[in-house]
Parts: sequence; C-alpha cells; structure tokens
Amino acid sequence: MAKKSTPVKKAPYDIDFGERSLLKDHRKAFFLYPVFWEETTNPLPAHIKWKRVKFSKSNHKLIPLTRGIYCFVVRPRVDLFFNTEYLFYVGKTDRTLSVRFKEYLDDQDGKGKPRIKVFEMLKQYDGYLYFYFTELRSAAEVSRVEEKLINTFVPRVNTQIPRTKVKEELKYLYEI
Repeated sequence: MAKKSTPVKKAPYDIDFGERSLLKDHRKAFFLYPVFWEETTNPLPAHIKWKRVKFSKSNHKLIPLTRGIYCFVVRPRVDLFFNTEYLFYVGKTDRTLSVRFKEYLDDQDGKGKPRIKVFEMLKQYDGYLYFYFTELRSAAEVSRVEEKLINTFVPRVNTQIPRTKVKEELKYLYEI
C-alpha cells in the first residue's frame, strides 16, 4: 500500500514571487526586546532634539557642522497608511554630522571601501532611507548616547553591540 504524502506548508518567503524572487534578500531580523526599552538606568539626556532628513545628495546642505549622533531609518511610503519605520543603524561622529553624511553618500556611490552591511542598506533602501540626527555638546556625551541607543535597540546594521558578547564566528547569525 502506497504511503499517503502530507502536503508541505511553505513559509511566506518560500513563495514563488516570479520576477520578484529577490524578495528573500529583503527579509530582515530585528531584536524587539521591551526590557531594554524600559530600562531607567543611564537615560538619554532630556535636551535631545531629533531632526530628520531624507538621505539624498540634495539634503547634504541641511546637515549641521557640529558633532552628534545619527541613525539610518527605513520608512516605507504607502499611501493611506500610517508611518512605519525600521531603525537600521546608529552611529556617532568625531567629525561633523555634515562630513559623516557626505561619507555615507560616497559609500553609496561605491567610493572607497564601505562596510558591506552599510553598503547593502544604502543600496537596497535608496529612496526610503532617512537620516535622523541630534547635535550634542561633548565627545563624552556623544559616546554615551550612542552606546545607550545601540544597547537599547540593537540595530541590525551595527556589528558592535557594547552590552553583548557575541563570538566572532557567530556575529552574523542574527542577520536573517
């Protein structure tokens, strides 16, 4: 007697999207851990004021010539839907925010040797990336705020997470 086969359920990313087969390249994993969000130790300074600009060459002139913290956020634009945002990267600069913004524009154009995860983010989400930034007073404050944000949100493009100890050979496991 022949054994009856059970249909195999496919995960959503196993669906054949035809010409959109690159969809699997846009599948990303994020850590969403409320315990980190609710910690009250080492709070962010109350004076932080975030500004947002679309990441594009034409907006370079809007970035200040001061030090600070910046984030790359992907914002899908879907008509008649509420804003949805994905935090991909948190960084600091010992140069000015304007200089750092320009360096990322150069990375996007393939100039120099960009980090692979940053380069992929800049290319895959071109047109949907926003550069959030805040100006901060001192280098110590810049470092403290960057560490706090990275530890709170564990952004997917950041590879150095101060609070964690990930073995080198396992560093990229969370990059689904």
